[in-house]
Order: sequence, then structure tokens, then C-alpha cells
Amino acid sequence: MYHIRLNIFFLFSFIFIACEGSETNDEYNFNNDFYDNNVAAFYNHYDGVSKQLSVYLEFLDTIENIESIYGEINNSEQMLYEFDMSALDINSNVFLYEGILVDDNNQSILSDNIYLYTMNITILFSDNSIYTFTSDLTTPIDPYIIDYSLPNQFQLDSTSWKSLLIDLEIKDLNGFNNIESVKYEIKTTLLNGCDIDCIIDDNCNEDIISEDYNSDDTWIFDYTNSLTDTTYNYSEEILLRPLDGSALYDEDGNIIFNATDCGRTGIIEFKFIVIDKDGLSDELDGIIMEIIQ
Repeated sequence: MYHIRLNIFFLFSFIFIACEGSETNDEYNFNNDFYDNNVAAFYNHYDGVSKQLSVYLEFLDTIENIESIYGEINNSEQMLYEFDMSALDINSNVFLYEGILVDDNNQSILSDNIYLYTMNITILFSDNSIYTFTSDLTTPIDPYIIDYSLPNQFQLDSTSWKSLLIDLEIKDLNGFNNIESVKYEIKTTLLNGCDIDCIIDDNCNEDIISEDYNSDDTWIFDYTNSLTDTTYNYSEEILLRPLDGSALYDEDGNIIFNATDCGRTGIIEFKFIVIDKDGLSDELDGIIMEIIQ
């Protein structure tokens, strides 16, 4: 069963993995193009939840005089972890390693605050010559909502729709491409009823109160710009109905939102959520804004 699982993993590796590597130490007898001429695929992955490291190396052809292959994980010239790679029984061109990176106290060997490490792969040949290439090893780091811009109060217009602009500052050490989504949810803590005769909604005079946050697939922040290589601005514009409850029309006169009896005032709460492609997330909730007339 273990070999079957590995075969599936390797099949996907052939399809999706790009061959990358850089030479740092070449004492092998052939030439400095050993990686390009001999390596078909190289892959490493670290799962921040399970703490499992997976490393995959495949050669184009069988190299008979390989004595051993081992790897090191380094940070700032400090060696943190060393491992041996084993040839696959069913394919001698493939070497792999899988292991859990925890110490004797079951604590992670890699830091939760460092996302980029150096991995050195060293090939030792039977004539005692060696070849080493280097690859980056990235680890998943939680994204973080650094700051937000939202007014404490927002005043509705009497007859015109107004825009509420919200800005978020997001930090993700794994880079912009690692951010899956930035979204918001709203809780109607207290929206006051309309103080008029109800025409459109018979219940317009009743307050709207909710204990739960509501969400929608469209409540997504848009990326605006990068402040640094790891810090990004996102913004969202929310349209708020005027006090008279007027409908909203597009430029062609088509209705976007139908009219109601009034634009409601009261207290709402926001929750901001950022999720990355590793399934890690950060959120801020209980952010209160008062809507006034």
C-alpha cells in the first residue's frame, strides 16, 4: 500500500513539478552542468500543520556510482536538520525523504516566524567526490491583519446613496500569491425600525437585531497596492441606502437595489478575515460602526 501511494505521488510530481536548482559546490568530475544534465525533477514541501517534510529527487538516468544522498536545512548558516535520502525500490532513479520535523520534546524544529530556509542536497559518489545544489524551503506562516481604516460613525444622506470605504493592511511573509481571499462579515447588532408609515414592508417599524455574523460570496476586498514585499493594501466599497429608502439605479436606469421604506440607522459590527492558500487565517471581529441620520 505504501508503494502504491508513492507511485501516485510521483505521477503527480512528473506532471506538476518544475525542475529548479542552483549549484553551490561542485567537486564532481564531470562539469558544472551536472544538475541540468542529470536531474529530472526536484521537489520539497513542508506542511506547517503536521510538521512533515517531503523531499523528492529524480535523475534522468541511473547513476551507478552514487554512494549516498543527504540533505541539510539551514538558517543564517546554522544547520537545523539533516536527513538521508533513500532510493525507491521500484525505481532506482528516484530518491526521497519523508519525516516529521520535531525535537525530543515534540516541538517544531522550524520556527513559526521564519518562512524561508536554505536546503542543501549533497550527493556523495563512490570515489569520494561530491556534488551539492541548493534550493529554497518555504514554510507556511499565518497571514496577519496589521491595521484597518473604518469610521466610528457614518452619516446617511437624505436622498442619495453613499459609499463606505474600508481599507485593510495585510501582512503575509509567504508573499502576495499566497493570499487566497480577504473578506468581511457583518452583524446587525441593532438597526432601528423606520419611523414612518410602512408602505413596502409591513414590518418596517420593527428593529433588526442579530447575534450572528452574516456573510456573502461577494463581500470580498480587492487588492490595491503593495507597501513592501510582504505587506499589502486591500479595499472595499460598500454602498449604503439613503434615509428615504430610495432605489439604486445603474447608468442605464436599471434597478440594482429596490426601494425600501427607509434607510436604517443603528449599530453594526464588522469582522475582517484573511485566508491564505495553506489554510491559515487571521481575523478581527467586534469592530463597531454607528450609522446615523
